[in-house]
Amino acid sequence: MIIGDSNRNYTIIKPEPPLLVTESHPDSLDLNSDGIFEIKFSISPIPTITGIGEKTEITTKNKLQILLSEMNLPDTLSIKSVLNRDSIWSGTDPITILLQSYACYSYFHCLGWGYFLNTSGKYMGYKLGDKFGWILVDSSSSQLMIKEYTVLR
Repeated sequence: MIIGDSNRNYTIIKPEPPLLVTESHPDSLDLNSDGIFEIKFSISPIPTITGIGEKTEITTKNKLQILLSEMNLPDTLSIKSVLNRDSIWSGTDPITILLQSYACYSYFHCLGWGYFLNTSGKYMGYKLGDKFGWILVDSSSSQLMIKEYTVLR
């Protein structure tokens, strides 16, 4: 499957306005229209040397798999990226995976990490059974905007 292309196995959803995930407003998606949410997005506070920071995570269930990088973090993809069985996928067990966070080692030295740190127009690949889909997001340290996703048929 190629990200962005139409296919009879899924419907592309573009919520208007885009779904906004913040610390006070987590959100979930039902990616196969079975009435059960397969993925939850959340932002939560973390302590740092310079005060409180935030981390963005996803939690999966119902055998949803997420496309991972070689570092076992969700990978950022561009339009026209190919999703297939040979990619690196998370297991089918429920899991919580970090999208982005940061750590401060001093008042002057803070490092962000995670592939979804301050991204715009990046896709997250997912697999449910033998079908593939994607979620298009923009992210910052305090919010995640879900701009498009596929619902599998």
